[in-house]
Amino acid sequence: MCGICGFTEREEATPAPRRLEAMAASLQHRGPDARAAWFSADERCGLATARLSIIDLPGGAQPMRSADGRHVLVFNGEIYNFHSLRRELAQRGHRFRTASDTEVLLEAYRAWGRACVQRLRGMFAFAVYDSEQRLLFLARDRTGIKPLYYHAGVNGFYFASEIKALLTVPHLPRRLNYAALGDYCVLGYPVAPATFFADIHELPPGAWLEVSPRGLTRRTYWSWERQAAAWDEETALEHVAQALTSSLREHLIADVPLGAFLSGGLDSSLLAALIVRELGRPLETFNVAFSEAGYDESPYARLVARHLGTRHHEIVVASAAADLSLLDEVARQFDQPFADSSAIPTYLICREIRRAVKVALAGDGGDEMFGGYEKFRYANAIRRLGRLPGWGIAAGRRASRLGATLAPALVRKTQRLLRAAAARNGNRLLALNCYTYPEQLGEVLAPPVMEELRRTPPACFSMHACADDPGGAELLDWTIRYELPGDYLRKVDMMSSAHGLEVREPLLGEAVLACAARLPEPMKYSLRQTKVLLRKLAARYLPRTVVEKPKAGFGIPLDAWLGLQGREAMQATLCSSKARLRDLIRPDHLEPLLQGFVTQRWAKAHRSRFLLYQQVYLLWSLERWLATWNPTL
Repeated sequence: MCGICGFTEREEATPAPRRLEAMAASLQHRGPDARAAWFSADERCGLATARLSIIDLPGGAQPMRSADGRHVLVFNGEIYNFHSLRRELAQRGHRFRTASDTEVLLEAYRAWGRACVQRLRGMFAFAVYDSEQRLLFLARDRTGIKPLYYHAGVNGFYFASEIKALLTVPHLPRRLNYAALGDYCVLGYPVAPATFFADIHELPPGAWLEVSPRGLTRRTYWSWERQAAAWDEETALEHVAQALTSSLREHLIADVPLGAFLSGGLDSSLLAALIVRELGRPLETFNVAFSEAGYDESPYARLVARHLGTRHHEIVVASAAADLSLLDEVARQFDQPFADSSAIPTYLICREIRRAVKVALAGDGGDEMFGGYEKFRYANAIRRLGRLPGWGIAAGRRASRLGATLAPALVRKTQRLLRAAAARNGNRLLALNCYTYPEQLGEVLAPPVMEELRRTPPACFSMHACADDPGGAELLDWTIRYELPGDYLRKVDMMSSAHGLEVREPLLGEAVLACAARLPEPMKYSLRQTKVLLRKLAARYLPRTVVEKPKAGFGIPLDAWLGLQGREAMQATLCSSKARLRDLIRPDHLEPLLQGFVTQRWAKAHRSRFLLYQQVYLLWSLERWLATWNPTL
């Protein structure tokens, strides 16, 4: 979806309808089924959409106008509780012409105004124009499953589901946002509302925005807050089971066939089990198999599929399957640099799933809601270490370096944990969760860039809004607020939308969010185990080997995939005299990093294999973005 809203008298060389059509055309991949636009009588506001038809295929066309013509809506996503909202609205006298959730959303706004967002259960980004008040209202779902970007300038207000639609607008500035670059080098993503373009903003998760002749008003209507309940284990198990089943029942509503990701991990396996065993629904499941054993969970996925009797599809990806053309294909879809190389297998599996179904369920959010990351456990141990005298931590760091030759991996992990223990507030969380430590940015970024960062500091420089002595609970909060929308949900949305596939996230349904917020910390993770309670629930439905297996991220062996020839080609591109990267990154950081990547010889006490190729991919993604969009530096 996209739109234009102008309340000034400024004249543009390109007529507004043509600008809007160009924006909508750039989003055709998101909605290949239909494209349409609407303009107000005075041409001050225009709305357009590229539709992926899921619910009420003939009746849910957009932009949708209210019966009296006053309100017009464009909408990306799904409202899962639209049946109950429709009944409530009908009792209030609202009349419906279609069976779509789109019309229910439109009538909900007409009934309750901005307060309607509190009643919505779903994933959404939408815009409603009120022609009588000349007011445009935009909103985004609670956790940021669906994206929404905007530009407000002298030539009007523009919004879209992707930045690339905004970049079709003539004369829209393309200035590099240096603060976003700093966050990207540390975290791997910019932090909303900032984007890589200084004049384009992201509407944060759980927020709404009003645009009128008086200006812009933005408010947060939801944010993640923990409120642990005094539940015993049995009570907690029943609450979690009910929340998951309720969320799944809503997420299965569709007028087209749907399937499910089945990685072989706990989250996707449990969701599949609940669909089959509790809801009695047949299911098609999809998995990616890698030829490198350390990254391949397909045997577990096959085991779960056989156990549940799903119709299973396995997509086999061999080593050296990724060349630079595939990496370019993935990078082009992102209109900001994106550092997480797991976008590549996500792109491939979404492409294959789309050949079979239009809608797929995924397990994103389970690690955040139920304590699935090892770093949550480490954070509690680090909090204890952090209470030691500073000289003791410093001595430990010095002593651990002595084993760099014999046990580099152990030294590397110990150094990271002790660095985090010595830190306080948000700096401790960053030390556990970053590609580059903030204090080391000067070793990565060129001096002129660092000067810019001193004038406009990145968000990561001030992420101190937590306890002075944070542990696992605070790290979990931080992950939900920043990493989940900035990395994981953005990846899934962009890679699925590239193929016109809708991915739904039952583990981020409102019932699950509310339940997880009340779940006591020891039921999420302990010093010995992750997902403590979720594993107990999964044991009712799944084989023991799946329930007890440790977490494996959806990573890829990027170095092996590319092979020597691909790694050398990447090095040649990034070290070329024509590389735009040279204006931003220090050569004494770039060149040794790439040499280690190519030769596969590097200081393993300082970097893991994963961190090495992730840092290289981070720079590759940045270079491809610079070359594609040519921002002003």
